[in-house]
Amino acid sequence: MDIKLGSEYLYSAQEKLSLSKATAMNQKNFSAMEDKQLKQVSDEFASLLIQEMYKAMRNTVPKDEWLNGGLKQDIFEDMLYTEYSRQSAYNGGLGLGKMIYDFLNRTEKQGV
Repeated sequence: MDIKLGSEYLYSAQEKLSLSKATAMNQKNFSAMEDKQLKQVSDEFASLLIQEMYKAMRNTVPKDEWLNGGLKQDIFEDMLYTEYSRQSAYNGGLGLGKMIYDFLNRTEKQGV
């Protein structure tokens, strides 16, 4: 039995994981959350959005055969951009987490 694990499979698995996280966040009852939990969910969702932005930006840069490290480099870059997106979201770099938090907080108060 030959199992091949190419970078396209890793990307697909990571996208499925991101989608499942986003779906799980969408199904949570935001009205029952405390402020701290709501802030955490907002930052996590902002992190996912930023990660997708980084992924799209990375895909615009052509890979050169001479400098391409293959699967190992792809895995490292994925982990690096995931950490970049987390740090950016949790430190308020783009302000997405705060905007999402404000929206969810306002929605909770209005009872929508």
